[in-house]
Amino acid sequence: MKNKVLTALLLLLCLQALPFAAFGGEKAVKPGNPAAYLTTKAQRLSLATLHDIDDGKLYTIDYTADYRLDKMLKSNVDGVRSCISFVEKHLLKEGAKADIKAGGGCSAFAVRAGDGKVIYGRNFDYKMDMTAVLIRTAPKGGYVSIGLADAGWVGYGIGSLGDGVSDISMAVGLPYLIMDGMNEKGLAVSVFYLDGEPARQNTGKPKIMTTVAMRLMLDRAANVDEALALVGQYDMQSAMPDANFHFLISDASGRSVVLEYCGNKMSVLDEHYVTNFYLDPSMEGLGHGKDRYEILKSVLAFKKDVLSEKEAMSLLEMVSQPETEASTSMTQWSVVYNLTDLNATVAIRREYEKLFRFSISDISGK
Repeated sequence: MKNKVLTALLLLLCLQALPFAAFGGEKAVKPGNPAAYLTTKAQRLSLATLHDIDDGKLYTIDYTADYRLDKMLKSNVDGVRSCISFVEKHLLKEGAKADIKAGGGCSAFAVRAGDGKVIYGRNFDYKMDMTAVLIRTAPKGGYVSIGLADAGWVGYGIGSLGDGVSDISMAVGLPYLIMDGMNEKGLAVSVFYLDGEPARQNTGKPKIMTTVAMRLMLDRAANVDEALALVGQYDMQSAMPDANFHFLISDASGRSVVLEYCGNKMSVLDEHYVTNFYLDPSMEGLGHGKDRYEILKSVLAFKKDVLSEKEAMSLLEMVSQPETEASTSMTQWSVVYNLTDLNATVAIRREYEKLFRFSISDISGK
């Protein structure tokens, strides 16, 4: 472990001297795929904005249709299956079906840059054939946000959103498939897989599922306190029946917390980096990803929690994971959100020499 940490520190020092990698750009290739189950013109217009900007591995979409969050929040959705069932029943015509897959193992941190701006870095690790989608939403009465969705959760692999064959109707559920995101107020949130019993709160409040909670926070919370207050109004239900999840929530003021559900009790910890094991003392020893956590801890301590965007991406590269037999291996994307300037820099599948740049107002990827 000491050798890994020392290597990480040396790599960070070397990478500081390198120029920031060139940005990728949009190819403006619109998919000609069928979408037989759409129900509204707004849905068709939203899916028409799908663009492939990285050879089928990364798409963008400017999502303007109504994804009926209020109805979702009243539907007691308690997992991925029931979330997708909601999409099939309330957003699409009868007959739409998804090939559901879910999981993930990740790393994230929030720090300040040297100029005082707040930086939020995150890796999404999960071994599967999937395409990532950078989605912008602008809900009526809510906050504009950008985030990265795992379209593989509903069966869309590399290139399938633009292969001319696959029905892409299920893409209307992308607002509920985000793994991380940032809104116009500078609130950021991401989710992380945990071993152990799934959260199944049952206090009589309405139920909310993991990624629906993220959608709620991004749409309606301006800061950490508001985000916690919102999710506290619901009984949390883990997205998966055999695993739990925790969240890293940060805002433009620099405040960060890790939100966990331990023994079905909500636990809020003043922490600003996380991987895939519980931080609450009552759950000590449960989980994985401690090697990545120790690298984050050592590098952030060495840098006194001050990183540039370039250094943040370099740190994500250090804790990124190659593909192995483990389901929580394989870094699908790394993203650095700037919660002050409201932009995001994305690397897909550990291709750190090819970066894509987005903002709240521009999702072209240039």
